[in-house]
Amino acid sequence: MKKLRNKKGFTLTEMLISVLLLGFVSIMVTVMTSAILSSTVTMREVAQAEILGSEALDNLQGQLRVAESVTVDGKGHVMFDINEANKGYVFSVNDEGKIVMEHEKDGEKETELLFAGASYGNLRVSDLSFSGDKDKKTIKISVSISFGGKTLWSGSVTVKPLNGMG
Repeated sequence: MKKLRNKKGFTLTEMLISVLLLGFVSIMVTVMTSAILSSTVTMREVAQAEILGSEALDNLQGQLRVAESVTVDGKGHVMFDINEANKGYVFSVNDEGKIVMEHEKDGEKETELLFAGASYGNLRVSDLSFSGDKDKKTIKISVSISFGGKTLWSGSVTVKPLNGMG
């Protein structure tokens, strides 16, 4: 009787090589997918930072443009009066990284969020500065937005208050 050898199937070496190749391809796909997702998240954060920064500059510019009087000191602090009853406002960044307007009313310090309802998420205003040019009667406003300590967006705008500068 003749022994029949079954020539169908794979050897152990062939199986090990295919498992190693499959593992290598799986790792490559995982790394590429992770990089794409990370890039997408970063792009979304940058886009949100651009929107937030532009909105902040627009609001700051609008407040200063219509203020009754505006003064910038040598340290880059701006003080403005909204009207006769609302004087001595200053802009600052609070502990949450949001821009607020502060002033004293009846001997007490009051703080108002500059643009209520805006959702900042994890984005923070990391820098807010003002510089005045008394000759041109303009104020340059600079804002930087960050996420996790990394600046994602910076911008500036120059505004000329309608009622002049003090």
